[in-house]
Amino acid sequence: MPAETLAEIADFVCFLRKRIQQPDIFAEELRSALFGEELKQLSRDEEGHLEQEFADYEQRYPRE
Repeated sequence: MPAETLAEIADFVCFLRKRIQQPDIFAEELRSALFGEELKQLSRDEEGHLEQEFADYEQRYPRE
């Protein structure tokens, strides 16, 4: 098997081992990762909203 495939298998085995042997730590890490992804998406959504809201700001409010 290619080294990349073996690395993926080893990573999966470590994932399963942690999930089984340390379920509390695994659950906390999973919650933390999911929460982090939610915050990233929220940030992207807010950025998109602000870009859209201020797209023509210079035209609507020119400096005098």
